[in-house]
Amino acid sequence: MKAKFNFLPLAFFTSAAQYDQCPDGQFKEIAFVGASNAGKSSAINALSNNKKLAKISKTPGKTKLFNFFKCGKGYIVDFPGYGFSKVSKTQKKEWFKEIPQYFEKRENLEHVILFTDARHPMRDQDVGMAEMLFDLNIPFKIVLTKSDKLKDKDKQQLVKSFEEIYPEFMLFSIDDKESIASLGKFINGLLSN
Repeated sequence: MKAKFNFLPLAFFTSAAQYDQCPDGQFKEIAFVGASNAGKSSAINALSNNKKLAKISKTPGKTKLFNFFKCGKGYIVDFPGYGFSKVSKTQKKEWFKEIPQYFEKRENLEHVILFTDARHPMRDQDVGMAEMLFDLNIPFKIVLTKSDKLKDKDKQQLVKSFEEIYPEFMLFSIDDKESIASLGKFINGLLSN
């Protein structure tokens, strides 16, 4: 018999447009990063069982700030998606300055979860993010979203190819309670220590 999963007790805390506006670093944080259409906000909603907690849209690029969600003894930080965001060049330039500061300076950053679409995994910007995290010695887990859209044969090939390159990854779908529970338990474990 499977243990019952309790959804994460997520609550919106604050947003920051710049790194120096982020809350003080007294609690552990897990950063959610990925392309604008990778499903970070949908994952937050699925993990909390609240479809309105994080704003999602049919148009990628809804997240435009560092959004902090209180989660037990820490925070999940939802980052602006890279790639398809419909923002000005000035805003993108600002992000290129602000986002690396977070990873370079944030001492309470416990882990990064890199979301990538399982149908088109690890595009150039995802690989660039993974390389930066590796270079900064920041632990990260890759979450292959929308895995329910793949055929079983394609999932097996994807898993095999990832096992050869990335030590920490998982298949994920907002329609799969087991993957939601697995990611939730992983997050709980990181934030409760």
